[in-house]
Amino acid sequence: MSTTQLSAKYRRDRATSTVAAFGAVMTSSAPVAMGFTAIPGAEHFGVTTAQYLIYFTLFLVTAALTFSVMGRLITRFGVRAVLISTGTLASLAGVGMAFSPNIYVFYLFAFVLGLGAAGNNLLPAKTLVVGWHVHKRRGTVLGFVATGGATGGLLIGLIFPSVMAAGGFVGGWLAIAAMAFVCSVVTGIFLAKNPPIDHEEGAGDEAAGEEEAVHPATKNGRKALIKGFGFTIVLLAIGSFLFSLEGAFGSVQAAVYPTFGIDLSTAGLMIAFYSVCGIVAKPLLGIMHDKLGMKPLFVALTVLFILGMPALALTMQMGWNLMFPILAISAISLSIPGVIIPLVAVNAAGRARFATIYGFMLTGSYIGTGIGVPLWGLVYDITGAFTLAMYVGGAAGLIGLALAYIGLQRGIKTRAAMNESSTTGIFLPDGTEASTAERNAAGTGAGARDTTGAAEEVASS
Repeated sequence: MSTTQLSAKYRRDRATSTVAAFGAVMTSSAPVAMGFTAIPGAEHFGVTTAQYLIYFTLFLVTAALTFSVMGRLITRFGVRAVLISTGTLASLAGVGMAFSPNIYVFYLFAFVLGLGAAGNNLLPAKTLVVGWHVHKRRGTVLGFVATGGATGGLLIGLIFPSVMAAGGFVGGWLAIAAMAFVCSVVTGIFLAKNPPIDHEEGAGDEAAGEEEAVHPATKNGRKALIKGFGFTIVLLAIGSFLFSLEGAFGSVQAAVYPTFGIDLSTAGLMIAFYSVCGIVAKPLLGIMHDKLGMKPLFVALTVLFILGMPALALTMQMGWNLMFPILAISAISLSIPGVIIPLVAVNAAGRARFATIYGFMLTGSYIGTGIGVPLWGLVYDITGAFTLAMYVGGAAGLIGLALAYIGLQRGIKTRAAMNESSTTGIFLPDGTEASTAERNAAGTGAGARDTTGAAEEVASS
């Protein structure tokens, strides 16, 4: 096969895998559809709404505790196999929930749905993007793919009222199952391709046969792959947890605005404006990553966090006429976990380790969401306002950002000690690049066999 033919196939597989990633991210908007089933579901089973919604806690906790397992499965079996199998599992669980004879069987299928959700949306989507896009525009591509969640939520908002009116509880859950099947299983079968790990676009086939000292297909290889990254994983997982404490604002904002004396029509307009800003923010953050490099980017993100949630709380508390501009900034800062944090993970640990490490980060994120939403409600019950929650949430986000940066630096130093080439947007400590280049030119040494891909382009930070 000629280099031209290989390059054409690479570009084609990269394009179809990117579309598959967008579809997988769309699946992450399924909880929006689940919200439509709350009251019909309680009536269907003859229970209270609170009893019915226990399923969501089971679903969320199961997914949170399974992300790290799914990351290891992706490392072992490939992202395509995991996407298809877990998408099938989620689809079957949705059908089972639609036809559950009682609430207890419904809870059981919610557990199965959580297992499927851990492997059929964000984790495989981000793995596909960081695996295939090893150029200087990786962040931009990831930003556009990340808009899939908002796109799915928008479509659900337009379509699901009619679905529920026509099919009720059963029809709603069958539609959720169909969504999981189309966006995960169909895209996984026909579009997704396992990304190359050991060589880049245009590399000869002989590059794929380089040393497999840390081959992810073996148990010892997977252990060796993440050896030395334990503290990095802990820092990034805690950072993701803290981001979610602030991100809980997105789930409760409909309740927040009226407490500041904002009428319902204006509150609805603010929610819509926030959603649109969230869609625009994700590609913007990706472009910022690609253009600025990590150090200037983190400085900019710090400013965004300060001018985001805390400033929004102060603006509404003081009655200043700046709510919409500050809300736009808040939407950008709250979009950081969906775009910048996966990029931090791949820059800190490399593509070969990404699925495993990002799985732990998603565990922290989901646990943070599960704890954060009730905490915002608790603050309101105690103080009669959400102001304190907004300030504390903003502080948590800033601490999370600091931990993400420390984790990034820690990961870079660990990779430098292993003589690995840097990934997009990052320079390893002085001297590492030069020595690696010399080894690559000589065709010997660890630098020539970088498991993250020795040919990745390097953008100045």
